[in-house]
Amino acid sequence: MNTRLIYLLEDNQDDVYLVKELLSQQGGKHKYAINAFETIESLRDAIAQLNPEVILMDLNLPQSRGLETLLRVKDFAAHIPIIVLTGMSDEMFGEKAIQLGAQDYLPKHELSAHLLRRTIAFSKERFDMQRNLENLVSLDRLTMLSNRGALDKHLHTQVQDARRYGKQFAMLFIDLDNFKTINDELGHQAGDQLLKLLATKLKMYKRSSDFVARYGGDEFVVIAPNIDNPAQLELFTRYKHTLLADSYCLQDQQGNMHEVTLDLSIGAVLFPDHGDGPTALLNCADKTMYEAKAQSLPFLLAEATRHSA
Repeated sequence: MNTRLIYLLEDNQDDVYLVKELLSQQGGKHKYAINAFETIESLRDAIAQLNPEVILMDLNLPQSRGLETLLRVKDFAAHIPIIVLTGMSDEMFGEKAIQLGAQDYLPKHELSAHLLRRTIAFSKERFDMQRNLENLVSLDRLTMLSNRGALDKHLHTQVQDARRYGKQFAMLFIDLDNFKTINDELGHQAGDQLLKLLATKLKMYKRSSDFVARYGGDEFVVIAPNIDNPAQLELFTRYKHTLLADSYCLQDQQGNMHEVTLDLSIGAVLFPDHGDGPTALLNCADKTMYEAKAQSLPFLLAEATRHSA
């Protein structure tokens, strides 16, 4: 029998006991392991170590009340389905919770073992289905990296978070210098193969917090949190260039093997030093990449002057 890990955010010990008691009753194809937390901070710390399958949460805590609690939890747990447990039976309130990202809501006075197990199962299934559909829309079909639309969305969120918490992050804009030559001489099949090999390297050799996307054609973007000074940025950029500017074995249209050496240019920028908004930062990274290409440099760091959004 499978065991489902559930995190419960609840400061009322009677309600914690009730949920644990209901989910411990026999029935269904799953067992449940419930970890209870009294504060948002303790829940955040636990999720940083291990993700649960579902979060059950009360909205009224000593440090946060109502729908604001849901927003605070969603800020670090948007990748986990959330079910709101409420002492209110107001359907309008429940609809607002769902509009703000909860999968479902349950009035506490209506709780039963069957209803709670069924809601957990349906919420998890619905959430996973939504995520799979979003992934299909947000992936580049050739490289299976995030596409331009997903990049725009992630960059917007990254900028918002950086502003809120006073943090910096880095962005690399990568362009393949001799890709057209490879395409012309070996054919588009070889070009596609090279893009896939490059994407595989970008996915394999990245930190868990990094975001990698195909910007379009032979251009790629890397967003790297927790890089906050030029020395770190240069070290990170140099590593990426050394990793990618390598020899690759490709097949031409006749099936013959060719070893090609890839040349590329990288423009590297920091938020907010080189742009205090998504558009400004992306434009600066693109401009810096072209400056590196024009100067025949492997990479170039943008000058430390702020640009407006």
